[in-house]
This record gives sequence, C-alpha cells and structure tokens, in this order.
Amino acid sequence: MRKVGSVGEETVKLIRRAAVELIAEHGFEAMSLRQLADEVGLTAGSLYNHIGSKRDLLNGLLRAVMEDLLAALTSQVLTQPNPILQLKAFVQLHIGFHIDRKNDVLIATTELRSLRPEHYRGIVKLRNRYEAILSRILRRGHARRLFKVSDTKIAALAIIPMLTGVSQWYRANGRFNRDELIERYVELCLTMVGAPRRKSPPLTALPDLNDESTVRAADFGAKPRRASSARTGLV
Repeated sequence: MRKVGSVGEETVKLIRRAAVELIAEHGFEAMSLRQLADEVGLTAGSLYNHIGSKRDLLNGLLRAVMEDLLAALTSQVLTQPNPILQLKAFVQLHIGFHIDRKNDVLIATTELRSLRPEHYRGIVKLRNRYEAILSRILRRGHARRLFKVSDTKIAALAIIPMLTGVSQWYRANGRFNRDELIERYVELCLTMVGAPRRKSPPLTALPDLNDESTVRAADFGAKPRRASSARTGLV
C-alpha cells in the first residue's frame, strides 16, 4: 500500500534530480521551467505546486547541499576522538562528497550569483559554518600540540579549495583509485598542518553520499501540502 504523500515525494525527487542535471549542463539562467517540466513529465503550471518559483528551487538545491554536508560533518567527523582523526575524516568526507555529488557541488559553487540577496546570505552563512568547524579542529590540534600551524583560519582556507578541486579532474579509471587518492590527500593535509608522522587507526569507509532518500518539498519554496510529507535532501 502506498503511503500518503509518497507520490509527492517521488515527484520532488525527480524534479530535484532533473534540475541539478539541467542547471549543471546549461546554467541556471538558461534553464527554463518548461524545459524542467518536460524532463519530469509535468506541465509547467503543475511544476509550481512542487517548487514555488525558479529561484526558490535554486535556493532549495544549494541549501540542501550545505545542510547535507554539515550533517555528515557532525556524524562522521566530529565523532572522531582526536583532532588528527577528525582532520583525516574531514578530508575523506569532503573529497568523497564532492566526487559523489559532482553536479550538486558544481551548481552550489557557480550559481550563488543567481540567488536572491537574502538567500545568498543564508547559503554563505552555512558555508562559513562549515569552514569554521575545520578551523576549530585545527585550533584544537594546535592547542594539544598535535599540529604546528600558526594561523588556523588561513590553513582552513587553503585546505578546503585544494580538496574541492579534486572533483574537477578525478576519474575512476585514473592513476589512483578513490581510496588511494584520498589517502594521499590525507597525507598532504597532515603535512600542511605539521602533524606528527606516526601511525594511527585507519578510518572506516564512509556511507554513500549519493543517497537521496530524504527530500522535502518545502526546501524548494513550495507551500506545504496536506497530502505530502516530502523532504528534499541534497557543495
């Protein structure tokens, strides 16, 4: 028996997936809602029942990227017992997320300019929170004399774009497999912050970051509907 609201949930998932692909391929301004509606088999008018406006849709996509990344950071990185393992887990999470959800991250990076000012400020606030958590990990490592880094904010600003860039050139059939590549970036980051060269327990594999099981229509600016409990989940 189909649960109440499941039709709406599946529709929103389809809209989100199609929107990410179309925006990544054509850009936000070039993508039309009619094009999006055709992609998911809806009329342009019925599309508004699920997304609100086009810019509400973009805000929902970008917000979901950062919220998913922050949630993973909390559950997979901050649960590690010391700053060295937290930094290792951060590198693993960041690279894995950006590889698994390359188009999501692409639009989150390139389409900030297309947001309304209030939405822009909200996304930047989430990005700053993410950066601040890495800075805090580095500060704790420095305080415990595990890291030799004088300016943790600068170090965080250097590490994040270095890791983000991997998704632009990584290929599964390249010189290194995914795990080997992440391990090399872990070593680079540990060297950057002056961590001691000693063995530590390996990290366990992180879960699939391409899971879209939680999708919420409200994230796309649509008005709440009694028949749907849809949730959208997506830097």
